Amino acid sequence: MSAKSLTFRDLRFVASVACLALVAQAHAAPTLESALDTQVPKALQQYSVPGAAVALIRGGKVVWMRGYGVADPANARPITADTLFNVGSISKTATAWGVVRLVEDRKLDLDKPIDDYLHRWHIPPSQFDARQVTARRLLSHTSGISQHGYGGSDPAKPIPPIEDSLNGKTGTGAVQLVAVPGSGFSYSGANYMILQLAIEEITGEPFQKYMATRVFAPLGMKASHFDLPPNASLMATPFDAFAKPLPVLRYHELSAAGLVTSLRDLATLTAASLPSNASKGRVLKATALTTMQNPMPNSKWTDRDPYGPNPQYGLGFTVRPYQFAEHLGIGHGGTNNGWESLIQLIPDTGDGIVIMTNSSNGSAVIANVLCAWRRSAVGGIPCPTVDVKIPLLAEYRRGGADTAVALYRTLREKEEASYDFGVSQLNSLGYQIIRMGDVPGAVKIFQLNADANPQEWNVFDSLGEAQLKAGDTKAAIESYRKSVELNPANENGKQVLKELDPPAK
Repeated sequence: MSAKSLTFRDLRFVASVACLALVAQAHAAPTLESALDTQVPKALQQYSVPGAAVALIRGGKVVWMRGYGVADPANARPITADTLFNVGSISKTATAWGVVRLVEDRKLDLDKPIDDYLHRWHIPPSQFDARQVTARRLLSHTSGISQHGYGGSDPAKPIPPIEDSLNGKTGTGAVQLVAVPGSGFSYSGANYMILQLAIEEITGEPFQKYMATRVFAPLGMKASHFDLPPNASLMATPFDAFAKPLPVLRYHELSAAGLVTSLRDLATLTAASLPSNASKGRVLKATALTTMQNPMPNSKWTDRDPYGPNPQYGLGFTVRPYQFAEHLGIGHGGTNNGWESLIQLIPDTGDGIVIMTNSSNGSAVIANVLCAWRRSAVGGIPCPTVDVKIPLLAEYRRGGADTAVALYRTLREKEEASYDFGVSQLNSLGYQIIRMGDVPGAVKIFQLNADANPQEWNVFDSLGEAQLKAGDTKAAIESYRKSVELNPANENGKQVLKELDPPAK
């Protein structure tokens, strides 16, 4: 039938079909984006998180970005794609880009002793061979360097030289070589501090300037800063687990923990990390990105990872070879006090996600979003569990210890697969409540833990400590006795019992 021969009846029929199609589309399964628009605000409220920012990557392109909640409840400033967050250890991924850029420029050899590039500081002598500490091993946390984390400091204070941190003059302890390089995995920010120093020694430039000109500018990342940004008002306000605002701190150890960036910029870096996008990035070649995303020998992650099976480590990326139905999964998480973020990619499909939050409870929101994304991207993937102390903290804020105990029992009965009910969850919650001054409430939490884990000696040790603080010496003695019975090597429990219940003469 030609267009000229269409009658009014024909046109009405076509319109009816089109209308039916629109109705069918309206009743189709919701898109991931619309699902997140419903799901994320609920998660923010459930877990007492002020705000979150989420970006989706499909086919190697950033296709969607959305801010939820507020950067600061005090002024109701909304989260947007341009709100700035500290992203904690995702700083290491960006730093790895800078290091590998030096390799691409033939200014650094991944397998040459890193000490050969250093002048202001050298790896202290030890029983181990410092010549085996290389950039490759530093990038993959297999260098044997001692473990160091960084807590941030007053932003009014100037940044000390890197060598002060490495020498232990900034309160974090001196960096040492404590294991055979290459023999195993030990996550440490100090690895990246050494790499930061190497970048400065090789280029003759401050680390911040090198990263800005050689990585961020070519990628079009206009809002990213190692250190606090010039306009601090663009940053979200971080919040603790009890939804109290925290100061915005400066992280002197920039390469390990100091990156401040926006959702727009971090999504750009994440998409550029796909080897298929290397020609567009103008920074690293596809072969370099592929190398960064291959697990290094002896790089198995040893700590619990809340977002999936324990990964291995590449060069600046966590690597899970069979995470997504036989597809490789890569990414990195970032945690600083008041901040939680995550990037994740499936290089085979070009799918990815970026999630940023301004709360110490943000990992629960991230797990919630990540579950929906994984099912949408590949289907059939187990969802990450949420630390049960996070909803319990939120419930405690609303109704006290009794309602938190009731919620725990409900979640244990009805949603056991969705939460991590490990022994440390309630113990950590109990001590947080003690620090708030609610000792009777903490006793209830520790007692709940003892009821749930009657064979764990440390649970009874903590319960006894809280009971003693509450003035219930008789109950404390019974708890400490149980702790020592379960673990005869508990010297602390023995000493407390000796003081509280001395043997009869």
